[in-house]
Amino acid sequence: MKKLFSAVLSIGILTAIILLIISKCDKTELDEPSELNANIYLIASEGSNQTGKTIGCGDILVAESKNIQYERTQLEAILAELFAQKETNELHNFVKGPNLILYQITIANGNADIYLKGDFFISSICDSARIREQLYETANQFPDIKKINFYINTQTLETYLSIAKKGFK
Repeated sequence: MKKLFSAVLSIGILTAIILLIISKCDKTELDEPSELNANIYLIASEGSNQTGKTIGCGDILVAESKNIQYERTQLEAILAELFAQKETNELHNFVKGPNLILYQITIANGNADIYLKGDFFISSICDSARIREQLYETANQFPDIKKINFYINTQTLETYLSIAKKGFK
């Protein structure tokens, strides 16, 4: 009887430990919203009074500071903010298109793999550089991320944009 009681007690303690571990796995320090101050990057046309990095076709890549609440990762939050950003008179957002969504982000060992689904609106040869620069500059501002890879549908962003660019030659 004593052995049975000891075995039942051991199983009960082991079950409690397993349940405690499982409950901790579901919780992260990001369960409560945190605040992030980071930049999204938009495009000002050549000849604009905006300041920033000059990119292909003479456009200017302009940083716009954002304070946002996030619950998952900072990278996901700032990219979601870029996807949601509307255009203004001077600043344009080329990260848009039919059914374009931020599908998944995986971060491991300093590498960020960012998966998009849908398509971009690409209406000129200059749009490829605009899209690339907006995405990479927006994603490349977190010190714990050393390498960024973008994928759209089943291919790399670079492959997708080079195929689209060929349609304008």
